[in-house]
Amino acid sequence: MIRPIYATRGPDAGAASEHAVDLVFAISGTRLPADYALALWEALVARLPWLAGETGVGVHAIRASAGEGGLLLSRRARLALRLPRHRQADAMRLTGQALEVGGERLDVGEASPRPLEPYPTLSARFVATGAADALAHQEAVEAMLGELGMPLRFICGRMRTMRCGDTTVAGAEVVLHQLRPEQSLAMQERGLGAERHLGHGLFLPHKTISDID
Repeated sequence: MIRPIYATRGPDAGAASEHAVDLVFAISGTRLPADYALALWEALVARLPWLAGETGVGVHAIRASAGEGGLLLSRRARLALRLPRHRQADAMRLTGQALEVGGERLDVGEASPRPLEPYPTLSARFVATGAADALAHQEAVEAMLGELGMPLRFICGRMRTMRCGDTTVAGAEVVLHQLRPEQSLAMQERGLGAERHLGHGLFLPHKTISDID
């Protein structure tokens, strides 16, 4: 497994993204359903309807521990949205709201922005390609990067499936490395593949490209 750990090495020279930002909310709650991504998106859109039509929006996976019947939230759990910068103030309206996510309550607290900085190595925990096997997935990632004019320097993790409502989609984790500053920012702003509102294809700084199963 490729582990999306925030990099200890600083970013390459270059300013943070002027186009997008991660807005990170404190949250409190007990648990979430194991397949919570779609229910979370629907709860967010119910509070902020403009999310559904805004290009470039993504919802990062919430870190939680597996427990009986779902995922257990710790006090350090956070809800992070990747947003166009011009929507940052609008999204702040989530503060103080209660979300109903698959029958579980999630209270949203204060938010703070986290800039997108040009780290040379990035990781996406899941890039959805729908590929039948690892080779097909790798070829799909290569094609998508090629269409974006990005260097084909990447490593893929093990194939797995993610449930999206009543359907499942195949994909794997992807690490991009040796990115120039402008390429790193572009990949964080764009993402890779579909369903970024479900947390797919969102890149974060990565500590190393060696911890892959």
